[in-house]
Amino acid sequence: MRPRPATGRPGSAKRRAGFTLVEILVVVAITGILLAVAAVNLFPSDKEVARRESGMVALAVERARDTAWFGGRPSAVTFDAGRMREWRLAGDSWQETAARGRDLPGDVRVTGVFVDGQRLDPRDRLVFLADGLGVPFSVALEVRGLAWAVEGDAAGAIMLVER
Repeated sequence: MRPRPATGRPGSAKRRAGFTLVEILVVVAITGILLAVAAVNLFPSDKEVARRESGMVALAVERARDTAWFGGRPSAVTFDAGRMREWRLAGDSWQETAARGRDLPGDVRVTGVFVDGQRLDPRDRLVFLADGLGVPFSVALEVRGLAWAVEGDAAGAIMLVER
């Protein structure tokens, strides 16, 4: 014999199909957590964007430095009209390496170029010598209203610094 169902409760065969409130709340909570994690990755903060864009400028400057070191000839970079250009010394004149030029994103602005503490015009060349020795420099950037700098020391190290 089977035990009789408790009085006041329908038997399992007579229950209505559906979800309980607890099940619905668990699904909503899991969905909320997934959306929060995705939002952080899909919508980076201004600081994260500024770091990424400044890092791209730093990598381009490092590439110019490495070109001089490993190519045996001076190379240089300039910043003009929202574009970063790379140059190589060929004979007695500078020639632009067009394939290595890069448009700066609209929210990246070069606010100053400094060599050994002296301000340069951004159109002037920031030169890297083939011997690997250099002069301290800084490229001041503003990205989404945040100040960053690409700095280099006399030993050739290049760093990204938040101001």
